[in-house]
Amino acid sequence: MAKLMMLEPYQLLLGGVVAIAFLTVGLTVGVSNALGRNILKPRQFTCQPVIEPQTGELMWTVFHQGQGQPQPWLQMVPGMEGDVSPKSRCEQVAQRLDSLVPQQLRALTYQPNPATPEREAICALTQTKGGPCTTLLILKPETDPTQFFADLTLPLRQWGEGMQLETANQVPLDLQPLLEPASP
Repeated sequence: MAKLMMLEPYQLLLGGVVAIAFLTVGLTVGVSNALGRNILKPRQFTCQPVIEPQTGELMWTVFHQGQGQPQPWLQMVPGMEGDVSPKSRCEQVAQRLDSLVPQQLRALTYQPNPATPEREAICALTQTKGGPCTTLLILKPETDPTQFFADLTLPLRQWGEGMQLETANQVPLDLQPLLEPASP
């Protein structure tokens, strides 16, 4: 008659640890693929509600998590296409900017939307992608793209001016001095 093999408690424990490790790696890879980014790497762009000082209005704003304190970059202003809440739109833009960091995000600009040329699009230029820029937002047909871009990037331009960078009314708006760590 065949004799059953009995496992020692340490063998059972070791097997459980190995199973948990495989499960953790599998979940990390699966969630990273589902979100379109590496969840083990901290996000560089997030959204936070900010009270606009002049109007007292709540504005959802994309923040960049740089070397020091998070800095406001883009505020969600009226004039965007679609029936999405400002909070959801902010999260979409932050996630899209996060996905462009590995491609060396370098500038923001606006141009006619390739799919609907009668509408303008706010887009991001990257170093590695070349060619057309990646669309962040599409504007409603009656929205003035110059004014919208100025309003959208106001926090970013104010921050850049505080650092004495040439960011005022620049299109495309160069992001490299704001993304690169300060040199000692």
